[in-house]
Amino acid sequence: MTTVPLAAALIALSLIAAPVAAPAQEDARDLARISNYLNATETLQGTFVQVDPNAVVTDGRFYMRRPGRLRFEYSPPNPTLVIADGFWVAVVDARDGKADRYPLSETPLNLLLKADVDLRREGSVTRVERSNDQIAVTARDADGKTQGEITMIFSSNPLELRQWIVTDAQGLTTTVALGEMRTNVPIPAAQFIIEDAARDN
Repeated sequence: MTTVPLAAALIALSLIAAPVAAPAQEDARDLARISNYLNATETLQGTFVQVDPNAVVTDGRFYMRRPGRLRFEYSPPNPTLVIADGFWVAVVDARDGKADRYPLSETPLNLLLKADVDLRREGSVTRVERSNDQIAVTARDADGKTQGEITMIFSSNPLELRQWIVTDAQGLTTTVALGEMRTNVPIPAAQFIIEDAARDN
């Protein structure tokens, strides 16, 4: 476990300082560019550092396969494994294999993992901010099915997803910073199978 000062520093890095207002045309261009980037990203893998709502820092490796699939493997001693299989998001305790499941469609991650991302869709994006060669896009499900919102932070040149901040229905935030990323590399489908010991018994 990492100390709280590092957690505070990581949160500070994740925020866009002194956001610059931009005309609607620039927003539309950036949102189209980001949507195209996400839709062209079939797979993504690398490392992550996570800061949870209690400022606890954890890390590990992640694997993403769009649409709908995500895997977070936390470094020991954290026993947690998070898997999205296209329909469910499961939080698995590796010590006993028991999993808590939530519909993916009801989580902010669905906006990142859906098959066809169009951030220009009316009602989806609530704000766009720019600073320090970064673009931050905050979005929520325009249909109202997803609780909470997600802020995705991209480097602008080259365009690359660097972080996301998920705010849940209670207003609690979890920040995830990505590193050592490899795009569009083969990731076995077996990585995204949820095995729940409780359901097998």
